[in-house]
Amino acid sequence: MGCFYQEFYDKAVLGSASVFGIIEDLGLSTVSPEGVVSTKRYSTVMLRFTVDGYIVGVLPIALLLQRLPLVKALSAFILVWGVVCMLTVVVTGYTGLVIQRIFLGIVESAVSPGFVAITALWYTKEEQATRLGIWYGATGIFSMFSGVPFAGSWTILWAFVVLFFIPDSPNEAGRWFNAEEQILLRRRLASNMTGKDRTHWKKDQALEAVLDPKLWLFLLCGAAIYVCNGGVTAFGARIITSFGYSPLNAILLQIPGGAVTCLTIYIFGWLAGRFKDSRTYLMPISCWPMIIGAVMIWKGSWAHKALPLLGYYLVASFGAPYVLLLSLSAANVAGGTKKSIANGMVFIGYSVGNIVGGYIILTPEAPIHYRSTWIAIIVSMCFVSAASLLLRFIMISDNKKRDKLADMEGYSPESSVKGDDTNIKVEELQHSNLESVVEDLTDFQQKNFRYAL
Repeated sequence: MGCFYQEFYDKAVLGSASVFGIIEDLGLSTVSPEGVVSTKRYSTVMLRFTVDGYIVGVLPIALLLQRLPLVKALSAFILVWGVVCMLTVVVTGYTGLVIQRIFLGIVESAVSPGFVAITALWYTKEEQATRLGIWYGATGIFSMFSGVPFAGSWTILWAFVVLFFIPDSPNEAGRWFNAEEQILLRRRLASNMTGKDRTHWKKDQALEAVLDPKLWLFLLCGAAIYVCNGGVTAFGARIITSFGYSPLNAILLQIPGGAVTCLTIYIFGWLAGRFKDSRTYLMPISCWPMIIGAVMIWKGSWAHKALPLLGYYLVASFGAPYVLLLSLSAANVAGGTKKSIANGMVFIGYSVGNIVGGYIILTPEAPIHYRSTWIAIIVSMCFVSAASLLLRFIMISDNKKRDKLADMEGYSPESSVKGDDTNIKVEELQHSNLESVVEDLTDFQQKNFRYAL
């Protein structure tokens, strides 16, 4: 949770700096002959972080994390990321900031896929949505303190916290668990049927990932959800100042937005854990606050500043559907290579959404309440709602086909994941009917696998 806060904060701090002179100091804005101020350079800085940094790094690094000791590799990336972030203070111009943001995007691209992988290793499918919500909720909790000046330094410290306090995997739990607990942890990992902690590259799994329509829907949903990020994070302070607030008040007024992000993530994460197979229904429901908020800002009167500000806070709930999306991906993709590619695709979608979000804030549209921004967000949320229901239909259909095959072949899908003997030895586990985990099989290859809705 603390690490994910650092990831969010190190990016969001540039948005806070935008109202305190960094745009003017580093030449991130231009003025046309007609006197119109353009912040396209500022948008380009945010774009380079994503396009040349995050997108380039996320898939190769996700695959690399699958082959290396996960926590050790992740802590190394966190350390380098903190150093690169601190180098922001030596930047003196537009070109230097672009280069610094590219490198920052590459090293930061390890963090989110890494923590999704950790969550999938340590928690069952039923627990993953709630746990993902807990650490992702840090984006809301700590965005309330995005004006505190310590970007980078805490990230370096946190690299050592991750290294020394998180075991590499349930198979190497080390000093934190006794022998009986370690056996139980391995059983929990096996019950997910989503693969081992460390695997090798498999070409057939890569091809299966490319041909799986669910993974493409995950990517598109990630992109659509994070279109909101351009309005809430990168340009949030500037949008609030356009309501009539001072720069300092704009920073302070982002605090309730962080609280909304955190609260909605926790609520929908809890609901997903409380009600089985509800995530694909909860995703459309979680999109409605953003749609309502966008309409309030676009169509409401700005004469009373509280109305668009309330709408802004509702748009800040975009973290909730994204957590549900991450939990769907973590629970429904098996096989080391395929799972790494799925993680990469979700976060490529995240990156694409950030790119689009950075360019839908059009300064000349301030008098018409940034109409294009809110139309884009409304359309995106409607797409996510429809795609979630399509995912549900696809996975229900696959589950029915597998149930029918199980009836024809006379085996029980539950037999492969249940068992009450917590004293089972590791050697016995490897020869049990959980061989699909040991052999690193995909969800397509495991006839006992059932998709969690």
